[in-house]
Amino acid sequence: MLRASFIGKDISKALEKVFKHVPLHPNVITIGSVLFAVAGYFAYFYSQWGAVALFALALFMDAVDGAVARARRLETRKGAFLDGIADRLVEFIIILTLILQVDMPDLFVGKSVWLIFTLFFGTCMTSFVKAYAEHRQIMGHMDAVKMPGLLERAERVVLLMIVFVLAILKNEWAIPLLAITALLSLITFAQRFLHAMMAKSK
Repeated sequence: MLRASFIGKDISKALEKVFKHVPLHPNVITIGSVLFAVAGYFAYFYSQWGAVALFALALFMDAVDGAVARARRLETRKGAFLDGIADRLVEFIIILTLILQVDMPDLFVGKSVWLIFTLFFGTCMTSFVKAYAEHRQIMGHMDAVKMPGLLERAERVVLLMIVFVLAILKNEWAIPLLAITALLSLITFAQRFLHAMMAKSK
């Protein structure tokens, strides 16, 4: 599997060229991604595919905000902070909506629900390790940014959306793919934790 650092880099450059003339401030786009995710949650009760469309739009806007900020030279520390918080919120809302699939026999009820919480734990801890390592000055900013990871965010959200679609279709591969995504998230957390522990303190 290609690392998102390579995939994301090419996509980011393409987005910068396409959206460099967008009149909206990057922070407005970031907040918009969260609002679309919230809208997707409520839309789920009326149209599952409508929710998928809104979640996809939220993730797309999340990719666009950074590209616009770089293209228009509007990158700020507060903007990066807001973007990171928005990332977690959007993923949480999508994962929360997965729990609503209680009408699927043995899918997200009973013992299977722990997979969802495991995935969210891995998702949060993967980002937390990088941020906390930098905060505690175990490593510098650039070293933290370059932290290795088996399952980067771009890959994770793609898998998450595939799981969501499979769940709507009541496909038997929903649980295995969810389990794989959760496991890879935990492995990525462990990778970054060990990397931070072995780093030379600044």
